[in-house]
Amino acid sequence: MDRKFEYRGDLGTTPLPEILATIHRYRVPGILRLTRDGRVRQIVLDENAVVFATSNEKEASLGMTLVRRGVLTPELAREADERRTREGLRLGHVLITMGVLTPEDLNTAVLDQLRGILWGAFDWDSGDVVFEIGERGADQVIRLNLPIPEAILEGIRGSTDVRRLVQRLGNAQTVLEKQAGGMLHLFQPSERSYYDKVDGKTPLQPLCGRGPGSLAENARLLYAFFCLGLLRKRRSSGTAGAKKIHYKTEGGAF
Repeated sequence: MDRKFEYRGDLGTTPLPEILATIHRYRVPGILRLTRDGRVRQIVLDENAVVFATSNEKEASLGMTLVRRGVLTPELAREADERRTREGLRLGHVLITMGVLTPEDLNTAVLDQLRGILWGAFDWDSGDVVFEIGERGADQVIRLNLPIPEAILEGIRGSTDVRRLVQRLGNAQTVLEKQAGGMLHLFQPSERSYYDKVDGKTPLQPLCGRGPGSLAENARLLYAFFCLGLLRKRRSSGTAGAKKIHYKTEGGAF
């Protein structure tokens, strides 16, 4: 019997950026399957890159992606979907046949859809995770080919739940220190200057105030450094009387 090699986890325990960082570290191909309340997202990884993503969610479909972009009206989307079902064709092929999209337009739309599925998964704060190891995605005509470290960084930049990221770093008194890593080139000059300010002495809360952006943006940056192996915790944050970090985001203070 062919035995599958799998990793199982929980997004409530380990956020997606850290799971992807582990996969990147071991450089293994496979499919990362996330499930929550009947919703499923799959991220296909090969050659240390995100190559494809799928979802069973209607709002993540190609048709809905085109409606959101204003390429399709809801009425035209329904017509195309009915034809797809009736003729047993892919929606993209139907839209080209109808003259709605050119092949180049379809390629752009599919890539936009794949990115939407991927980035949306970074905001899942709960759900089951299964990573099935094995080469995948060779038959996909349209591929993202986004290096995993870049996917991690962009996913963190767009994350809306900043508080959850900060909690992964520790509390207000946690001290972060640098460790050797080769990912610093992914960051902008102002962000690399912020990394230089990490001295292994300054607690997390004041450190968040020394970055190039808002407190929330700086917290995202520190978490990105942490996920990509550029920072580590110097000491445990689980001490008695530990204080939480408070800062303001678009949604208010927390």
